[in-house]
Amino acid sequence: MTATGWTQAVRDGLEVLELATPAATCTVALHGAQVLKFAPRDGSEWLWVSDKALFQVGKALRGGIPICFPWFGPHAEGRELPAHGFARTRPWRLAGVEAVDARRVRAEFELASDPETMRLYPHAFAARLAVTAGDALELAFEVVNAGDAPLAFEIALHTYFAVSAADAVAVGGLGGCAYADKVAGGARRQQDGAPIRFEGEVDRVYESGGPVTLADPARARPLQVESAGAGSTIVWNPGPSKTRTMGDMSPEGFHGFVCVETGNVGDRRVTLPPGGRHETRVRYSVGAR
Repeated sequence: MTATGWTQAVRDGLEVLELATPAATCTVALHGAQVLKFAPRDGSEWLWVSDKALFQVGKALRGGIPICFPWFGPHAEGRELPAHGFARTRPWRLAGVEAVDARRVRAEFELASDPETMRLYPHAFAARLAVTAGDALELAFEVVNAGDAPLAFEIALHTYFAVSAADAVAVGGLGGCAYADKVAGGARRQQDGAPIRFEGEVDRVYESGGPVTLADPARARPLQVESAGAGSTIVWNPGPSKTRTMGDMSPEGFHGFVCVETGNVGDRRVTLPPGGRHETRVRYSVGAR
């Protein structure tokens, strides 16, 4: 049996932490505390990374699980500010790694406000991401208001799931949920009972934290996404037209992934009093047959 352990290394020019257990392997970049890979020992990779991703400090990396914080999408007031905030392009500090048990290992990463973040977002905060790899992949993102005024923020764990073909998969569990259709300019709609399919661009913000299932005919069992402390699920695939405008993705790249993102965005954003804290948790696992 493979032992539980971890190593630090440099991959594609970025410092990474590689976690290994008898159940799975997982790679997390300290750049953005971004999970890049998670693969069960007896299965295929769960996450997708673009073949044109930019592995450069200070640049957004297309794929894996980027952290969108402290805002999601374009900034509501300052369009010159970086899309999806700054957490995904900042270096995080490795706070510690430990074996949880014989099959799980957990790593914790920290990001705190500093003069550069205060210029973009004038609020004092401390953020921590815990990544637990084992039979499932678990993420816990905590924010603490370290200032003396209320702290409002958005958070999304922008998960790119690797799929056999985007138009062959189905996302279930959101039937009856209200959502904002960003492809239609933010029009308010309600999901019917059918699973979500991907024909052309799909960009929806659902008023639900799940649970959600991702069924792919190439997998014997669906992937399950379960959350706590989350009020939003974002479902996204750029489709062929939008993909052609994206420099960090090949023209056919949209076929290989769908995003099912967990967080608190829009009307579900979080506001913390001084000293307050909030944790958004998500667990990715293999569902029932």
